[in-house]
Amino acid sequence: MTLRFQIVILISTAILFFTGCSDFFSSDKTSNSPQTPSAPSGQSLPEDLLHPNEGEFSEKKLLANLGLNVFAKQAQNLAVQVPALKYSLEAYCTALESGEEAVPQKSDVVRDWQRVMIALHTIEGAPFGPYINRGRFIADYLYSWPFLNTCGIDQNVYSWFHQQKPKAQELFYNLRGLAAIEYLLFEDSLMSRCNIVAQPQMQQWNNQTTAQKKRQRCEWSLQLMTDIDEKAKILYSDWSTSGGHYTAQMVSAQIFTNEKEALNAITDALSNIEKLKDLKLGRPLGRHKDCDDVSCAKDVEHIYSGFSLQAGEAQLLGFKAIFFGSSSSSAKAFGFDDMLIQHGRQDVVTRMDLALDKAIASIKNAQNNGHLKDQIENMNPMDCKESTSDRRLVEICAVHADIRDVAFIFKTEVLTALSLRAPPLQQGDND
Repeated sequence: MTLRFQIVILISTAILFFTGCSDFFSSDKTSNSPQTPSAPSGQSLPEDLLHPNEGEFSEKKLLANLGLNVFAKQAQNLAVQVPALKYSLEAYCTALESGEEAVPQKSDVVRDWQRVMIALHTIEGAPFGPYINRGRFIADYLYSWPFLNTCGIDQNVYSWFHQQKPKAQELFYNLRGLAAIEYLLFEDSLMSRCNIVAQPQMQQWNNQTTAQKKRQRCEWSLQLMTDIDEKAKILYSDWSTSGGHYTAQMVSAQIFTNEKEALNAITDALSNIEKLKDLKLGRPLGRHKDCDDVSCAKDVEHIYSGFSLQAGEAQLLGFKAIFFGSSSSSAKAFGFDDMLIQHGRQDVVTRMDLALDKAIASIKNAQNNGHLKDQIENMNPMDCKESTSDRRLVEICAVHADIRDVAFIFKTEVLTALSLRAPPLQQGDND
């Protein structure tokens, strides 16, 4: 598939989503997956909330803006990016099937996979609403890290070609999703992670040629992509004004009893920055109690692709978009900064703005020093433990300190100033 053809497909897909056509989401679903929701009868926003960033600030306008212009657009972006990955993956599998090295096709897959992951990690900046409803149905099936079962994935690849064909939609959450796609595409040894004594059939898979194993992993990835595409469509439909219109439900007391309860749910979602601080950076760096060694590089997120720092940057940008009401710094949009200003706390807004900009810039710059795992393995652990935002002995450890500053301001200043409840504990706070 040529690059030009891929661009045409991507644009066409985007147009379908931007028109909000409900027919686009009418594909059949498996019996254990919920049907794509249709618009509840009479779901619409009051006239004064159709353009929520006009006029005087109110908490309802803040909620409407976040729903229409941030959460829904994040879901829309994911739903647009996923089909592009599916198309490039099809081209890659076709090239492998014909015996090609498929280097340019693999490059296209890597590019599109990265775009999908940026879209997903932006949502992870504040996982909220349909993304985590239904018992985290969407979130966990889209991305199961750190609970990925690599041996189980290997067994499913083997079964697809040598035994009964498993159905992606019926698999446990840690056997599918984008984390499984990463393993299948980026794990370079092409050797099963299973214990061969316990799973002797996997020796047969290991004995295949490199070309055979690449082709089989690619084709199983395509099977998983159908399920991922379905989940992304469900998520966007739930937010879409022509679908579930979650924004209208959110501001009309159908989901939350009042504005404060809804705002508390969103700040709970913003507390996911603790996961970035503790699980994604703190533990691998040895700066969290869950690491029982000087460092735990093996626990790095995106260990196969080396994409962990880019993912962290995307999560911070997602957090910032929710906090300030827009992904554009020049847009006039109601966010939590406006709510703080109403409470007379411009000082907190300024501190959060500076802390966020510093954390985003530092994690972006850290990408120039290579993959996170490599940086951890090459650092001095004692210098890492002593690194702070001001005393940057090991830069990647100072990045962790920068993110810790954002989390601290959020917990101790933002929530207090707005009289909102403290977020639930996440990953064991190490502050």
